[in-house]
Amino acid sequence: MDDESEFVMLFREHYTAVRRFIERRVSDPQAADDLTMDCFEIAWRKRTPDHPFGLAWLYRTARNLIGNEYRRREREGALWAHIEDHVRTLSVEAGSDLTARLLDAVRALPEREREILWLTYWEELPAAEVAVVLDLKPGAVWTRLNRARARLKPLLVETSAAAERREEVRDDR
Repeated sequence: MDDESEFVMLFREHYTAVRRFIERRVSDPQAADDLTMDCFEIAWRKRTPDHPFGLAWLYRTARNLIGNEYRRREREGALWAHIEDHVRTLSVEAGSDLTARLLDAVRALPEREREILWLTYWEELPAAEVAVVLDLKPGAVWTRLNRARARLKPLLVETSAAAERREEVRDDR
């Protein structure tokens, strides 16, 4: 049996167990999918015929990936806290909650779309530089940016409507 066939057998035998192991710890199905595939990608890159991997090795690798995911989430949380503080300052200065509603809408977007919006509008990078940061072609940056804007519009309407309802409730008191 060749190296590739053995890896396919390893994948088929342990994919579900590794996926469940990760999913119980990250509580986000999309992140669990990504981390599971990352785990098997690492196994593929590090495979050696002399030392085949088993489930325990895959679990250890998955555990390391989960730790990285938690650290990423902590960094993202700290970034959002910083941005929210800045937004509150801008909102107070502007005398409006429009900026806060924008922040809520952006936060509801998937990470890929938030990132392209932040790089474009917050960091004020041109498409060519965003392409370098995200390892994309400039045309792909424009495509993703347009998709992000299209998804942001209805979210802004939703957050605006929610803010109006909150204001009506306050007025009724």
